[in-house]
Amino acid sequence: MKKAFKIIGALVGLLLVVILAAVLIIPMIFNPNDHKGEIELQVKEATGRELKINDDIELTLFPWIGMSLGEVTLGNAPGFDDVQFARIERAEVKLRLMPLLSQRVEASTVILHGLRLNLAIAEDGTTNWDDLAGEPVSDAASAQSDAPAASTDTTMADAPAPGASDFGLAALAIGGLHIDDAEVNYDDSASNVRYAVKQLSLKTGPVSLNAPLDVSFSSQFEASEPEMSGQLDLKTRVQFDLGNERYSFHATTLDATVRGSDLPQGQAAIQFGADIDLDMKQQTAALSAFKLTSYGIELSGAFDAKQILGDVAFDGDLIISEFNPKAVMQAFEIEPPETADPAAMSRMQLAMAIDGTLQQYNLQKLQIMLDETLIAGEAQLVMSDAPMPAVKYALTVDQIDADRYLPPVAETSEAEAPVEPAPVATPASGAGAAASTLPLETLRELNVNGTFDVAKLKVSGLNFSEIKTAVAAKAGVIRMHPLSANLYQGQYKGDIKLDARTDVPKLSMNESLKQVHIGPLLKDYMDDDMVRGVGNVEAKLTADGVTPEAVTRSLNGTANIAFVDGAVKGVNIVHMLREAQAKLKGETLPPGSEELKETDFAEMKASFNITDGLVKNNDLSVKSPFLRVGGEGQVNLVNESIDYLVKTVITKTEQGQGGAELDALRGLTIPVRVSGTFAKPEFKPELGDLLKAQAEKAVEEKKAEAKAEVESRMVEEKAEFQQKLEAEKEQLKDKFKGLFGR
Repeated sequence: MKKAFKIIGALVGLLLVVILAAVLIIPMIFNPNDHKGEIELQVKEATGRELKINDDIELTLFPWIGMSLGEVTLGNAPGFDDVQFARIERAEVKLRLMPLLSQRVEASTVILHGLRLNLAIAEDGTTNWDDLAGEPVSDAASAQSDAPAASTDTTMADAPAPGASDFGLAALAIGGLHIDDAEVNYDDSASNVRYAVKQLSLKTGPVSLNAPLDVSFSSQFEASEPEMSGQLDLKTRVQFDLGNERYSFHATTLDATVRGSDLPQGQAAIQFGADIDLDMKQQTAALSAFKLTSYGIELSGAFDAKQILGDVAFDGDLIISEFNPKAVMQAFEIEPPETADPAAMSRMQLAMAIDGTLQQYNLQKLQIMLDETLIAGEAQLVMSDAPMPAVKYALTVDQIDADRYLPPVAETSEAEAPVEPAPVATPASGAGAAASTLPLETLRELNVNGTFDVAKLKVSGLNFSEIKTAVAAKAGVIRMHPLSANLYQGQYKGDIKLDARTDVPKLSMNESLKQVHIGPLLKDYMDDDMVRGVGNVEAKLTADGVTPEAVTRSLNGTANIAFVDGAVKGVNIVHMLREAQAKLKGETLPPGSEELKETDFAEMKASFNITDGLVKNNDLSVKSPFLRVGGEGQVNLVNESIDYLVKTVITKTEQGQGGAELDALRGLTIPVRVSGTFAKPEFKPELGDLLKAQAEKAVEEKKAEAKAEVESRMVEEKAEFQQKLEAEKEQLKDKFKGLFGR
């Protein structure tokens, strides 16, 4: 045992002497700078380029075997600009000597400072690095190299070099890599694009394939297409498992500032963070602790992907934290819409589970919060060769006040001039026509099938509940059916269809209102319950055209209304008749005699025929305890004008709105002409017809009086004749009694 230790000690001593001798003697007998010219010549012969080693080469042998270089330049390829292909200001690499004896590579920090690399592509597609890649191996050479060795002894050829397995990548350890002040320029004349990476800095911690590697990277960049520039800062911790082809990038953060004329506000600040795991054998990727922030929007979540090198399939969760939509729109240089409620569109957030492929996206557990409104459900997008994806959805809304999001109502002061009446509608032209024209191409490309239900909705002052909509759109045919909603103690049902397959789209509507309390509806809608009562409305309409004006002009169909227990505000027919009667007598009603300006009714019915926007009616029937109202006329939807004649008959005058003073008009048909526009209707009794009716009534009354007088006189005369006859009978009887009595 002692002898063995002596032998080992002697060998170690000898090794130390050899190392010491090498450290002292080699630098004295070998100077690498003596070979710079030879190195430059070899590069010239091999590449045709000028290599210049402008500074001395320095060597160290113990405890590190190292080399450091000063400035080194390499010329460009022939046919390219007379600029250096590459330049290094300083490079340094050192290997620890003792581990080499154990077939382990331990290097200190590898330093590369001041790298300048200019890559270029000529207009003909050739590059200035083609010659550095080497010539393709000829078929003959390839065949020769692939041929089996002449020797039949394959033992040494097949066997790995001694210790090779121990001296592979697993035995590599580097103290770190430090690239500083690097610059890479890329000029593609064939595509006329240029890119540049400047002030590039790359720093790593100790490099070992068996331990995580900390990496930090920063650079500035410029691009010509699209034109932009910016700054990147990246940090990550890398873990390699080369044998199993697994790679992890944990605690990855990226901060970027991008500037460009096409970007909102001229620049974008982006912050990204995630843990990334790749398994190239299994073709899987995992993105966890994901967070992306830019323009005031923060996205976070996690994703898993399969078949990343083929037909990618993925699933994950996505959350958009609460943000201010108006502020984001301003950040994107979009003027946010003015809303009736300034606080509207101030809060929004989103959450969903998502899975699918690059051709199909399935959104599950979708939740969108907009202010106080929750939109929930699911959706699916299927991509194809069609211009627009196929969309399926099933969404619900808990409650929304849509009026908050409408433009604010303009306030007008009394001092302002009155607004001129709206002109007669004419076909739209110019920009206005474009704005109101149906987007036919877009409608034809729609492929949509879904339902959208709202528990509570307020819009245009109207309150709806239990709204259910189903939409199907494909190949230019869009149908909304079934449609239903509860409103004002009644129900709406509808079926709306738009056929946009032709240049002139066709619209059809089949809608109804059942048992709706129309007064509160109109009060909420236009702040004026001009008609009160419980009503039913049915309409079957068709139209065609690409603008609202064209649709109005082509509107055709039928409609029916039926109301009970109501009133028509704005017109008191009885009071109008009293005024008309006073005028006929040359009198005026006393002050304060104005009654409630409305006409009560127990029942109101009417049917309408619409032809090219002209609505005609000839069977208006309004019944009340003291009145019967009929009517006929037309309403022009195109120019919003009214031409209608209301005919009123007073049936009773003992009580009610008119009182006994209208007894003279009882039974007369009293006409009232309704004219003007929707915005300003006018009501006027037609006195001429009333006078004629009254005269006819007077004549009839005189005839009746004369007839009654004649009939009365005939009755009297008959009675007198009867009395005379009876008297004569008595006298005759007395005579006969006297005659026989004798």
